[in-house]
Amino acid sequence: MVSTRHVQRFARLAVTTAVAGYLLIVVGGTVRVTGAGMGCGPNWPLCNGEVIPGWDILAWTEFIHRLIALSVILLTGLLAIAGRRVRHVNPWYGRLSLAVPGLVLFQAMLGAITVFTHTDALAVTIRLGVGLSFLALTLTLAFLAVVPATRDRATVAPASRLRPWALAAAGGVFAVMLTGAYTAKSGASLACTAWPDCDGQWIPTGWSPVDVQLTHRLLAAVATLLIVLAAVQAQRLRADAPLLGTISRTAVILMAIQVLVGAANIWFELAQVVRIAHLAVAALIWTLAVLVCLLDWHLPVRAPAGRPQRVTPNVQPRVSHPPVS
Repeated sequence: MVSTRHVQRFARLAVTTAVAGYLLIVVGGTVRVTGAGMGCGPNWPLCNGEVIPGWDILAWTEFIHRLIALSVILLTGLLAIAGRRVRHVNPWYGRLSLAVPGLVLFQAMLGAITVFTHTDALAVTIRLGVGLSFLALTLTLAFLAVVPATRDRATVAPASRLRPWALAAAGGVFAVMLTGAYTAKSGASLACTAWPDCDGQWIPTGWSPVDVQLTHRLLAAVATLLIVLAAVQAQRLRADAPLLGTISRTAVILMAIQVLVGAANIWFELAQVVRIAHLAVAALIWTLAVLVCLLDWHLPVRAPAGRPQRVTPNVQPRVSHPPVS
């Protein structure tokens, strides 16, 4: 018999897995930025032949990355087991929790390909995309488990008009993060020595390092615009859900900070702390964008005051009676 305690345990596990997924993205980026990928040498699971590495910053960076990766693997396994146990409460608990280990296995395969291709830019970009998908999936599971259902099945609520804006903003953030990973790994990060223009050039015309950098900047501008528009629409269309507006405005503030951090990459010539902050803030914006989509889907649209929602009538079939003779 599935109890409330089992659902609460599943919710805590889903939240923990989502946090671990975020940390894995940030620490994985830190490994790439600092060049700590071989900090533990060719040894695995040992680090330079030791269970606990010595006082070497690169070794510890890679060691922490390995620990987080191992915790993600263990958490996803436990999440799949727990999801199967509470699937009768919500079928999506079982379905999504089984998809999470699949993404982890795919991520591991991409990691091997990255090593074999000597960290090819395209492989690194796809790997980040899978990591972002993993984070979104675990956030969805955590959301479904933590936030109680509020939809009244007897009420026909109008579809939220915010949904296209929220999805577009999330898609823009996803795209700009992928191009950012490709830009960094392809060596195009310093192809431009000026900002916001690229030494007088604004529009990409091919696929040179300058064009790669300009493409990333243009997508960043589009994503910023979409985030702002989504926040404006959340305030206008979903005044019935103040939390949506709060999260959307927070995403706008973080996006403004992110633009400045991106510019600082040029101003400070790719200082490591700036590059790490750039990825960490981007992943946080992605988290907020996913939460906006989930909240907009979950919270029913309330009719304005004085205009009640349309309720599905309980219509009884008309029965024809024969005329009385």
